[in-house]
Amino acid sequence: MFRTFTTTGLVILLCFSLSGVVFAQNEESFVRAATISKRDAVLLSALFPGLGQMTAGSKVKGVSLFLAETISLALFVNAHENYTTKLDNYDRDKAILDGMAQKYHGDYTAASKLFADIKSQSNKLDDLHQTRNIALIVAAGVYAYNLFDAVFLTSSSTESQRAEKLQNISVQSKMVDRTPGIVISKSF
Repeated sequence: MFRTFTTTGLVILLCFSLSGVVFAQNEESFVRAATISKRDAVLLSALFPGLGQMTAGSKVKGVSLFLAETISLALFVNAHENYTTKLDNYDRDKAILDGMAQKYHGDYTAASKLFADIKSQSNKLDDLHQTRNIALIVAAGVYAYNLFDAVFLTSSSTESQRAEKLQNISVQSKMVDRTPGIVISKSF
């Protein structure tokens, strides 16, 4: 049951993190002041998922990838720490039970209770092991998608600026009624 909830939770987390990409507006249509090359975007994406997309102008996609990777890595680290702690407890209790079995004079009630505890710990270890593996697979998947996106799907800001110039769209910051704002205009 725990495995099902963990797997479902991680899949839902990944879907929500990446859903912003689908519903985001076309951010690449805005002109950026700084230019970044495609190579720099790929290098930043290789450093950590989402950085290349954010600097190339796809802020929603970049933030989504960054959050998905951060959350999946945090889940992995948490599950790994819980797993190692519980594994140490399991090994200690198993050694005690083995010692009781070798002496043949231990209390049967205490031994059966300890055996039930060890079996419960074993099930929890299996759940944590699966959670740890799923979180690591999700983190690796987000990283792989991030690199694929940075190499093949994300255009550099200089390409976006060239597209802007071809479409005759201008983006300017202006003061409107003493309030700073952005004016987007298209000439026909």
